[in-house]
Amino acid sequence: MKAEYINPFIACTINVFETMTGLRPVKGDLYIKSDENLHYDVSAVIGIVGDVVGYVSVSMPEALATKVASIFLMEEKEDVDTDVGDAIGELINMIAGSTKKMFTDKGHKFSISVPNVVVGKGHTIQRPAHIICVGVKFKLENTTFVIEIALKDKN
Repeated sequence: MKAEYINPFIACTINVFETMTGLRPVKGDLYIKSDENLHYDVSAVIGIVGDVVGYVSVSMPEALATKVASIFLMEEKEDVDTDVGDAIGELINMIAGSTKKMFTDKGHKFSISVPNVVVGKGHTIQRPAHIICVGVKFKLENTTFVIEIALKDKN
């Protein structure tokens, strides 16, 4: 996968978190994903089609998901419920939407799907075997979350 496909997602993740929560995540290590398991309890995934195809996901521990949702919703959330799921779905929607703008500015066009949210320990997202998935770890306060980008040129 091309670095030019990964870097916009990194920049937009940092920007969306800062803008929407006032919290600044710090980019950590990148890795090539070799399985379908997600690292944490709450994940949101959004499909991408156009000049590039694939998906991007965000996965985080339950405690971070409820914290982010509490900030978004301006009301305290203690458990993962539909409101928390909607907030994390909106988070990936904003990350993908911002990235789409960056891609469009560089002449790449794509559309994004409606986000899907998956909750529960040990959940998986099956990805096409022919698409390499790159994960990016972020540190936010004392917690780690990841975004995973699986994209390839349509041709």
